[in-house]
Amino acid sequence: MLWKRQDPRSGGSSDRKQLDMIGKYKVLGEVGRGACGVVYKGYDPFVSRDVAIKIAITPADALEQTRNKDHERGFFAEARAAGRLSHPHIVSLYDAGAEGELSYLVMEFVDGNTLLPLCKKDGPRASFDQIIDIGFKCAKALDYAHVRGVLHRDIKPGNIMLTQDGIPKLMDFSIAMVGAQVNETQDKPVGSPRYMSPEQTRCEPLGPQSDLYSLGAVLYQLITGEPPFTTNDAQQLFHDVAKTPAPRVETLRPDTPKALSEIVTRLLMKNPAERFQSGNDLANELMRLFNQLRLSGQQIARREGRDSLRSLRFFDTFSDEEIEEILKASVISNYNDGDSIIREGDIDHAFFIIVEGTAEVQKNGKPLSLLKKGDCVGEIGFLGAARRTASVVAKGRVLSLKVNATLMEQVSQECQLRFYKVFTETLIYRLSITSAKLSTLVS
Repeated sequence: MLWKRQDPRSGGSSDRKQLDMIGKYKVLGEVGRGACGVVYKGYDPFVSRDVAIKIAITPADALEQTRNKDHERGFFAEARAAGRLSHPHIVSLYDAGAEGELSYLVMEFVDGNTLLPLCKKDGPRASFDQIIDIGFKCAKALDYAHVRGVLHRDIKPGNIMLTQDGIPKLMDFSIAMVGAQVNETQDKPVGSPRYMSPEQTRCEPLGPQSDLYSLGAVLYQLITGEPPFTTNDAQQLFHDVAKTPAPRVETLRPDTPKALSEIVTRLLMKNPAERFQSGNDLANELMRLFNQLRLSGQQIARREGRDSLRSLRFFDTFSDEEIEEILKASVISNYNDGDSIIREGDIDHAFFIIVEGTAEVQKNGKPLSLLKKGDCVGEIGFLGAARRTASVVAKGRVLSLKVNATLMEQVSQECQLRFYKVFTETLIYRLSITSAKLSTLVS
């Protein structure tokens, strides 16, 4: 079988035998290409999973080979950067190697698309809930990378994948800075001009706030359908990014919630010190906004919430002041019969306590067990943002407390210690009950 395709070894179009294998991986077909390489869908027979294989482009022309040195460095920089990271919202790197003239990376295969379709001016606009969710998860991923000394430097719609389930994943760390490189200055701007931070255009030292600016530009385009600055003149674009305040998003999309507009405006401030200082700070603010929008009309008065929690065994040892702190890191919500409290397949950093009523745990729509007042569910997701393996559905009216792990970091240390002590005791108790049931089944 012959394919008319771009040859990864020559950079030109030629008729040649299809690339069937590289290393142990079967090559199934090309799925994309960029400045640093061609990406193929592949298959790993050892673990029976689809993978993405990125193969470095090596131009045949000598002059182009010289110019391509940066691309080669970028290709292996991606391996060094992505190899440090393992996060549910970052495309995972599985392997890297060389075979003959070919250098390749083997990565997680994401069945989905980039954010580009949602960023088109005349395309479908994402809901505010979805935009906030994308921003939150990308912010958490960036915070994870930054803490580990990796600065992405090229956050843009084309470098954020969205799975079929709507889960965002950062990819393409080909121009990332790692470790001590983060403090180095550049002799020319590096990145994608429409999403560069002002300090990138000036070749100044970069920090986490630079990636957060770029994420702000992506959120701006998701909301409005266009980036903060749209000129096609490169010199004018760099000037605008560095000096000109971006139009507020509500001037282009008047129905934008004011709080979301404020977050985007802060992300796009020219002075890095005026932006959010970490991905975690941004994630906290987005989570607050998400809960306000999504659960408006469901939240009950704080005094009623405190009284409701006081009646639960979980909070027996908490003072009223500590319960108030817990309420600030959580949301109490009303659910009607049939409403989903937890959806199977979702990923979030929270667990739930049934305050009133009864809920049913379901797997693939089939009932597994019932939860009653005081019962807890979702602890594993709270500990590690794991994908939910079952759904929890209200049976009649249910009042539920959703405790968010990110916001819990903001309560007092004494309250945190008390909370995690009770949380751990509850988790151990539930695991012991499960173990006893399994022992009964086995015997």
